[in-house]
Amino acid sequence: MTNNNDNLRKKIIILLGATCVFSFIAFHLPPHSDSGNKLDLRFMPSADVIQESSEPSYGHRQLRLMEFFTDPKTVKRVVRDEATVDIPKPRLALPNILFLGAQKAGSTSVSSWLFSGGACRAQTFDDEPNYFAKEAHFFDKDDRFAQGVEFYARRFQRCIDSGNTEFIMDATPDYLTYPERISEVYMNAGTAARSRLKLIVVLREPISRELSLYNHMIMYKHAGSTFEEHADKISHGRGGWASTGMYVDHLKKFASFLSREQLLVLSYDELKTNSQKAQWRIEQFLGREFPGELETLNTHENPNKLRAVPPSARQVLEPLFEDKNEELYEFLDTHPGPWMEQRPFPRFQLKESFA
Repeated sequence: MTNNNDNLRKKIIILLGATCVFSFIAFHLPPHSDSGNKLDLRFMPSADVIQESSEPSYGHRQLRLMEFFTDPKTVKRVVRDEATVDIPKPRLALPNILFLGAQKAGSTSVSSWLFSGGACRAQTFDDEPNYFAKEAHFFDKDDRFAQGVEFYARRFQRCIDSGNTEFIMDATPDYLTYPERISEVYMNAGTAARSRLKLIVVLREPISRELSLYNHMIMYKHAGSTFEEHADKISHGRGGWASTGMYVDHLKKFASFLSREQLLVLSYDELKTNSQKAQWRIEQFLGREFPGELETLNTHENPNKLRAVPPSARQVLEPLFEDKNEELYEFLDTHPGPWMEQRPFPRFQLKESFA
């Protein structure tokens, strides 16, 4: 009986010693190395271990689930099962409405109505001016664009946080001339972000638009030249002046990466003379009604503004835009947009004088 007890005690001591040894080995084994870009993983006492791959700029993080068990023959922990799953990255708060402009074609009137009706606007940071809440100036400013899409999305993160995500809008009227940058960001953002994107553009007779822009610069003392000199800059393409009024060039580029159904082209003349109809077109395009009404387009009273295009400037500018206007009408006719868009698009008419 005594011998049996001694043998039992010896077996228990040996078993306990072996358990200690194997436990020590299990926790001090060298790292287990996986192929590819998986992280190194040490044997651990927990049953389920998640390891994360390196994270790409866009797309999904890849997580690897590994389950361990103790092999009774070798008393070693081995992988029993593993699986790789995709966990979506946190969604970037990119706008799903871009009001592209054109500048001096009613962007303030339309955006004010949409923002007051619930569209979520950008948040301003640090020393950014207040109007950056309406127009974030990401795509058109080199220094801001260089800071990357996360810089841009951070301005709209509050829309995600508050759950106000149905309509997130950036109404920067200078975006019309930056289709390549907009394409780059939304193509990289993925199919979902690109398919949700809707673009609104209002086109105004190009010479009238240039005169309005010039008067705007006079009001803020940024002109520094006569309108005739301004027209000469446009005709020679200095400072990028001519490109804005070449509407068809920009629309073709937008249509190359988005469906025309995602691009609503409006007439400035209709916006000014029949704002209710323009409002209806926008509501149909966005898929719901907005409270309130589009206000009459604002014309800041400026005693120094020009009320007519000088004849010499008109002679310079009319030939510059004539062919591009014809190309625009043809493009809009052969590449129809959403069903509520005005068709045919009305031809531009240059007025003799402006109120």
